[in-house]
Amino acid sequence: MTSLRRTRASVAAGFALQGLVFAAIVTQAPRIKDKFDIGDGGLTGILVLVAVVSGVGSVLAGLVAERRTSAAAFRLALVTIGLGALLVGVAPTLPLVVAAFVVYGLGVGAVDAGMNMQGVRVQQAYGRSIMASFHGMWSIAGIAGALFAAGVAEIELPLGLSLAVIAAITWATVVVASPHFIRVKEHDPGLSAAGLDLPWRPVLVFGLVVLLFYAADTGILTWSSVYLEDALDAGTSVAPLAYGAYQAGALLSRFGGDFVVRSIGARKVVVMGTVVGVVGLAVVVTAVSPAMAIGGFFVTGLGLAILAPLSFAALAGAVPAASLDVAIARMNIANYVGAILGGGLIGAAASADHLRWAFVIPLALIPLVLVLGRSFRTADAARLDAV
Repeated sequence: MTSLRRTRASVAAGFALQGLVFAAIVTQAPRIKDKFDIGDGGLTGILVLVAVVSGVGSVLAGLVAERRTSAAAFRLALVTIGLGALLVGVAPTLPLVVAAFVVYGLGVGAVDAGMNMQGVRVQQAYGRSIMASFHGMWSIAGIAGALFAAGVAEIELPLGLSLAVIAAITWATVVVASPHFIRVKEHDPGLSAAGLDLPWRPVLVFGLVVLLFYAADTGILTWSSVYLEDALDAGTSVAPLAYGAYQAGALLSRFGGDFVVRSIGARKVVVMGTVVGVVGLAVVVTAVSPAMAIGGFFVTGLGLAILAPLSFAALAGAVPAASLDVAIARMNIANYVGAILGGGLIGAAASADHLRWAFVIPLALIPLVLVLGRSFRTADAARLDAV
């Protein structure tokens, strides 16, 4: 049991590294813009490129996991995001910083796939729901990364040095944690890569839920503060509270969600979370004051944040063990499709000066999850199986 706890802590550390590095880079976007004189459009283009490349990284993680193990894929991916962060910090020219973001994007996609591969295996070993808490570690480390970025900007630490610190933390943690990752050789290489042992229906079903969640999530994280400031006349010190409220709700959802799943089952939690999220979005859309919108964003995070971890847990119970890692890697692509489509649709509405309508889009899309709620019974079956 001590060994299993060590494995759980090590995998949780991997989730945390993803959140830390992501926040440390993204929240320093203004410094990157100033350094290379990049406009808003150029920065948006780079972020879209990262999302596209991340899909490639997710597929590559599946190939590495299939030919070796998901532990090897996860370890390599974590090393890559550290390298990407370092290169973003030290790149001397715009073309090189774009290349650095490509490296980082490959790592991001591979880490997202690898950490969920490992997370579902640890959950199976425990025999109870713990996936939501892994995603909660991502959120906590993301907040830490944002605070780190604010701190280094305050003391005027050079961008390159600040991201070198992040890279060093990442690599040091990998050295300590990776020996405790779960190593499982599932099958002969090439079987599921050829599509012979990969049932696509659950990949598509739960992938759709992941897509819908990340479409809403991306829109909220990108436009919530702008909505408060431009549509509801919030002050510059109040507008960021929308983002903070959403993240606070997400933290409560992810750290409390596992306990609720153990009590009433994943299917009911998904239905409840979806309904709560829709109520929160409805409050956001109809808000007449910043305080009302902030409360709506909190409720939205409280409801929707549980959807992603339970989607990966449900997939684990719906595919053969021999296909699990590749299935997760393939489904994880929906993460980036959702981010691109959601960010694009919501951004188009927002840029057209219809900020309130921007949040009608996720309000209309998220209820589709209710149609798929019955499929999440496999998450309860997955947690009863041992590795």
